[in-house]
Amino acid sequence: MTTTSNIDKLKSRLDFDLISDFDIVDMQSNLYIPICESGGFIYVVITSESKAETVKHAIKDCKGTENLKFAKVDKIDFDELIASIVSKFTPNLEEAENIYLTQNNEVQLKYDTDESEDDIESDEMSDSSSESPTGEINTTKYLSKKIGEVVVDMGLATEDQVFNALIVSKKERVPLGTILVRQNIITLDQLKMVLKAQLGFDVVDSSQLDISSEVLSALPDDFIKMYKVLPLSSDDRSLIVGMVNPNDKQAIANIIAYTGIKPKILVITHYEFSMCIQRYFNENVKSTNKIVRQMERQSHSFEREETLFEQAQKELKEDTNIVVRFVNKMISDGIDMGASDIHIEPRLDGYIVRYRKDGILRKALALPEKSELAILTRLKVISKMNIAEHRRPQDGSFSITYKEKDFDFRINTLPVGDAEKMVIRILAPAVSLSSQKEEMNIVGASKEDTDLIKKMESAPNGIILATGPTGSGKTTTLYTLLKAINDEKINITTIEDPIEIRIDGINQSQINAKAGITFASCMRAILRQDPDVILVGEIRDIETLETAISAALTGHLVLSTLHTNSAASTITRMIDMGARDYLVSSTLVGIIAQRLVRKLC
Repeated sequence: MTTTSNIDKLKSRLDFDLISDFDIVDMQSNLYIPICESGGFIYVVITSESKAETVKHAIKDCKGTENLKFAKVDKIDFDELIASIVSKFTPNLEEAENIYLTQNNEVQLKYDTDESEDDIESDEMSDSSSESPTGEINTTKYLSKKIGEVVVDMGLATEDQVFNALIVSKKERVPLGTILVRQNIITLDQLKMVLKAQLGFDVVDSSQLDISSEVLSALPDDFIKMYKVLPLSSDDRSLIVGMVNPNDKQAIANIIAYTGIKPKILVITHYEFSMCIQRYFNENVKSTNKIVRQMERQSHSFEREETLFEQAQKELKEDTNIVVRFVNKMISDGIDMGASDIHIEPRLDGYIVRYRKDGILRKALALPEKSELAILTRLKVISKMNIAEHRRPQDGSFSITYKEKDFDFRINTLPVGDAEKMVIRILAPAVSLSSQKEEMNIVGASKEDTDLIKKMESAPNGIILATGPTGSGKTTTLYTLLKAINDEKINITTIEDPIEIRIDGINQSQINAKAGITFASCMRAILRQDPDVILVGEIRDIETLETAISAALTGHLVLSTLHTNSAASTITRMIDMGARDYLVSSTLVGIIAQRLVRKLC
């Protein structure tokens, strides 16, 4: 039996930074509590019912160590310690979702009826049992409940999932509903359904979030951020607003005072509200929109096609032109937000600009009327493309220095209907223009991964392949390898389509199908150029693959990319293309498989 004084001592030694790395539900179900770290050991409280091996595995999985020291307590004292931990992470138990743990180790959720702004979004969802015979959501069933309880009642999440999400919610001060969506426990549409059932208000549709600057100006920026209110549409007689907390009477009174109109209230999720704040009130977006408005005022002065070349040449020499400023701002905005691509594409009513960030395209703005031709021409000129050609696809590239970093861009145009679409790929600055040999630094690679790749590139000959889907960073990885091994003592030659990043000290050639310069033919020519390292942009056919294998067999190190979904399937793909299996095994040094994964913000 543990004495009261010993329990108090254990409570005083609780290291909550250490404990926050563990799952409280797992701690409770497996009967262990990591107390603190000292002298290279983690001190762990267990009970007579705890299984030592299970506890060791749980702590090793989380902290990577087996250096443990155990202290045994009885079950009542263990529950008291767990309760102390829960109260630390959820301090407002009396006012919010009260979490308690029963004696039989089951997590229970208890809710009172008081609402707070951060809790409102947390109560969003509904299953079939919440629908009336006519298919309408039965809101009366959930009007007095909290979001966590509604989600569990509707069968959209388990109590354990809600419990863990609530811990994160309290730590990050983000509503529970947003955490559930971020953790992919529920969808955004389910969250809206829950909010409608719980609050009794209609919810904002995603189509309503394309808001004009005139509507946004109906309320001051500070007011919108303070009260979490977003004007959606308006005319002289009505104003529709989305509110994270539709029961905030003070906010509604202030809206009436500002506008003189009683608003129609819709519920907007905290998740969507945050995205809109980032989209419409970001300083980069504001300055870009300011340039767009200037372009709209000057749209009558944009030159037509017959004088575009002269206009574009003039723009190259001066940065005061409004089109030049817009293009520079559009590109710098893409770099700042971490976008991988910029899409300039036609719609039925004009051109729009979209950025691909974290693998998802997001609309940023609409181009002013009649400005698209000048913008596309500007980009064609700096990419050394034919500005008079609109009927055939074109490739080009350019480089800029931004915030003391060198960025390279690959650009492509494509005729679509009667218009022209343009996509700009923003290449990572990790492989900037420099002949200096640098330490290898691959974004996302662990030290173990980097050590393995260094071992691969130290091989005197063979084939190293980077695999993965389009846009996953294969080319950037290979350029990072080239930059790391770039040296005056070796001859590095590349075959690319097109040349994406220019590096001093490396001989880079571009294929030209019209001139008969293909990957395979250029590869044969390069082998007569006494190379040590060869980079092939992509292995697309058996001819290129066989030439790469021949080069590897004759003492060259060959780097290339292949479109497969995993490292293991790459070998099967090479054999399916026609390579002999014994040649693959004797020449293949290593395969680097990679993905771009969206991370929680």
